[in-house]
Amino acid sequence: MKRALIISYFFPPDGGAGTQRAAKFCKYLPDYGWEATVITRDPAATRDRMVPADAALLRDIGRDTRVIRVAEEARLSPWAAALPRIDVGYTWLEPALAAARAQIASWGPDVVLITMSPFSLAFLGWRLQQETRVPVVYDLRDPWALDGWRLHGTRRRWRRDLAVMKDTLKAADAVIANTPEAAQAIAKAVPSLSPQRLTCITNGYDAEDFASPEPARPDPREAPHFRLVHTGTLLTDCLYVYCGPLGWLKRLKHYRPEPIDTSGRTPFHLLRAIAILRARGHPCGSRIRVQLVGGDDPQTRRCVRESPAPDCVELTAYVSHPESVRYARQADALFLPLHGLSPGYRSLIVPGKTYEYLATHRPILGCLPPGHARDLVERSGRGFCADPCDAAQIAHALADLFDTWRNGRLKQSEDAEFLNRLERRTLTRHLAAFLDQLAPAKAEPASGHSPAVIANHAPGHLPESRSVSCNPT
Repeated sequence: MKRALIISYFFPPDGGAGTQRAAKFCKYLPDYGWEATVITRDPAATRDRMVPADAALLRDIGRDTRVIRVAEEARLSPWAAALPRIDVGYTWLEPALAAARAQIASWGPDVVLITMSPFSLAFLGWRLQQETRVPVVYDLRDPWALDGWRLHGTRRRWRRDLAVMKDTLKAADAVIANTPEAAQAIAKAVPSLSPQRLTCITNGYDAEDFASPEPARPDPREAPHFRLVHTGTLLTDCLYVYCGPLGWLKRLKHYRPEPIDTSGRTPFHLLRAIAILRARGHPCGSRIRVQLVGGDDPQTRRCVRESPAPDCVELTAYVSHPESVRYARQADALFLPLHGLSPGYRSLIVPGKTYEYLATHRPILGCLPPGHARDLVERSGRGFCADPCDAAQIAHALADLFDTWRNGRLKQSEDAEFLNRLERRTLTRHLAAFLDQLAPAKAEPASGHSPAVIANHAPGHLPESRSVSCNPT
């Protein structure tokens, strides 16, 4: 089998959607002729609500996957300290580089796959490209300096981060984006990155997570409540980050390259939409119960408490991934929010939960700007979409969803081919095919050392037969 050395700062038992991408790749790569070794951080590393612990995700790692856990150093290495500070993970770079060198020398991987963020991991790729023949592939879980959500201290610092991104991707042997819009934006920003070196492989859902029988639900005509569920972390702190006497100063120090309205990624507008329905006397206003699974944090509690409809909300602390899937499958409908955008823009990102929401076959209230997430939800035939920051639009979509649910008119048939394209096993097959073109055959070394030994590396080589597409069939 061919060998992939995967460097992923976030990995189970880290929780969240970001860790699942690498873990699911590891789970299914052996089915397509690749074995994986993962270099990741020590599981005892510091955590916060954005990176909770979820031991259940350890079951997603393939049984044959070797995991090398590397502790962070107490201080920056001299070379890392001199680099632009663009993300977390700096104290991990030097020990991770040593671990990668050791694996390249002893195990002889055919490719190094670095999944980011944190984007400081790009410096590991730079060093490995300088020192070895092993092709380096960057898997971008977010569009780096092009991502409007990421905060940059100043416009000048953003330009520096953008330059780092461009230099990194120019030198890459290959780059993977996880949305079509991100792939297009990267291609525009780095025109020297040929289509043969750039592909799109989205996130997805694992059919094994949905293998249990469909849960029973009461008849909508008899159910006392209409349960609208959101699973995962809400970013409600953005509502309050600029409050206080120094709010203006924080705004000066928070530059974004994309005009976005961060309030869309909170329950703020949904709760105002519910108040609108109550004022109109619509039955949804009295029957709805909003369950925010994983949203029991101080900022979300404040948002709910200060809203015009606090009585309809139930907050639940972070739960394991299997529990999160169970909550989603038992819902009457699912709430999928994203930030707002100015007219003419399309979102470069898709929330990771989108694909699992689609796999539940439940209706989705998609409070989404134009972009691939909204396209997917509308394509499913079960989507009720609205501008994420327009309470009146959300109220209209929510009323339509409720009426359709109450009258039993929800779409029953599913497009199996559409969902299959988003399944983790299928997506990993695309990844394996992409990596195959970087390592078409196992070459025997001419001498006694590994073919990965230090050499003059020529980045960017990939057969010209490759075409760029998203989740190619």
